Amino acid sequence: MNIKILLFLQLCYLVTFSYGKGLHAAFKGAGKSGGLEIWRIESFEPVPWKKSDYGTFFEGDSYIILSTKEEKDGDKVTYSWDIHFWLGKDTTQDEFGSAAILSVDLDDTLGGKAVQHREVQDYESEQFLSYFSAGVRYLPGGVKSGFKHVQINAPGETRLYQVKGQKTARVRLVELSVKSLNNGDCFILDAGNNIYVYVGTQAKTNKRIKAIKAANQIRDQDHHGRAKVMVIDSSSSNNEIRDFFKALGSGSPSEVANGSGDDEEFDKKQNEIVVLYKVTSSNGKIISEKISDKPL
Repeated sequence: MNIKILLFLQLCYLVTFSYGKGLHAAFKGAGKSGGLEIWRIESFEPVPWKKSDYGTFFEGDSYIILSTKEEKDGDKVTYSWDIHFWLGKDTTQDEFGSAAILSVDLDDTLGGKAVQHREVQDYESEQFLSYFSAGVRYLPGGVKSGFKHVQINAPGETRLYQVKGQKTARVRLVELSVKSLNNGDCFILDAGNNIYVYVGTQAKTNKRIKAIKAANQIRDQDHHGRAKVMVIDSSSSNNEIRDFFKALGSGSPSEVANGSGDDEEFDKKQNEIVVLYKVTSSNGKIISEKISDKPL
């Protein structure tokens, strides 16, 4: 077995006994009303994530997401819950081990009635993605990672994002260069006071709509709603197009590559790699047994 997987399983086995003895204070009052609640794992502890930053995830972190559904029948109110623990591609073993165990702890606060889900960056379930109408945004770094941590609202920094995904937008940082652009996708250029949505000449309408929603979210999260969102497309004036490439640093429409990967194919690939394991413990030993590949 891969040593990293073994270490993770051992961590889960050991942490079970430390967390399973009581309910965590951070979860007090959780799931008492409909909506979404998110915590980030910091030094083995769940720390509430700012509601204004919902939908933005650091690649070096792990998060717990609680979705509460509320149903009313006269004076009677019933709740149902889904708990997702999300793992960034660069998250540490102690963080994703803690996220898994703390998800069980959160379930305990809800009487053991929640449905639990494991989410991995780039391979999230449709249910998870549906919580974020403006899409999800991945940023490099994390609370404990050795990677450069990107501030959500860092002033004076120009950033270029690519928008992918047919159903739900996935927004990720790309190199600040005309070489990153193509005519089949949409891109968001955050230049501070101005946020440009670059719509490729071959981009579909639904992708344009998703990109604008994502840009509005970046405006609200990173600039407190003060930046101006401008769409750059085939109907834009020469001056507007010139201003976009000036903010980008260089380039022109003729330098933008044609085509892009199909979004339907992109979404399909995100859901290809799924493996189900059965994990049991006996006499202090962890046993991992592969049950099935997707489809399960």
